Amino acid sequence: TKGLSLKAVAATLLIGGMLVSPVGTVLARGAEMGRGLAIPFGPSLSASGWQAVSFPGRPAATFTAKGSDAVRVETAGGAGLLWRAMPPGAAGATTAMWRWRKALGVGPTDLTRRGGDDRILAVYFAFADPGDATGQTDLKALLRSGRADILIYVWGGSARPGTIQTIPYFKGRGRAVLKRQANAPAEKWFAEDAALAADFQRAFRKPPGRLVAIALSSDADDTGGHNIAALADFHLK
Repeated sequence: TKGLSLKAVAATLLIGGMLVSPVGTVLARGAEMGRGLAIPFGPSLSASGWQAVSFPGRPAATFTAKGSDAVRVETAGGAGLLWRAMPPGAAGATTAMWRWRKALGVGPTDLTRRGGDDRILAVYFAFADPGDATGQTDLKALLRSGRADILIYVWGGSARPGTIQTIPYFKGRGRAVLKRQANAPAEKWFAEDAALAADFQRAFRKPPGRLVAIALSSDADDTGGHNIAALADFHLK
């Protein structure tokens, strides 16, 4: 994916036992406290604070909320990104959990090669520099200013799961952790547990800053492929 064009979601306020934003987003802490902070996708993506981003000259990916806790992603020969800002209460998250599955997806690619790095799904975590006092959560502004590191968990490529690769974007401040190879079985849910703090330390050789934004992407523009996938039960802890 080449470049970003997006605006930040308003800052989120902590009220009682729930995290509620001025635009109506709710991040629940409830039912299973052990699972941490639930990241909702419904009743609609916009109501839950998500913004879709397309890229000039490429067919857009489509993102569709499926209930409150799942999203369907599809792109045919295109690319797209879905992102949202994180509330202050999530700034220190050290782990993330989700489930994902593919119905159809591109084959293995070289995720380190610009213009040849298609992937089925990717989950982004943007960390502001520890010394950054701006409170910025706009992903575009963070990337342009060079004040953020981007840790990405990828379903794609052919490297061994757990491999960390430097990706050719974000001014050298992006690292990919391979979670699932492109040829992993279709029509099967896989549960993931990502050690954000530990993986960040391995990838960047320093502790993470504040978690300020998250994103999902699907990319099939380089190979002209077709991705259909879903992600559900997204939690931070």
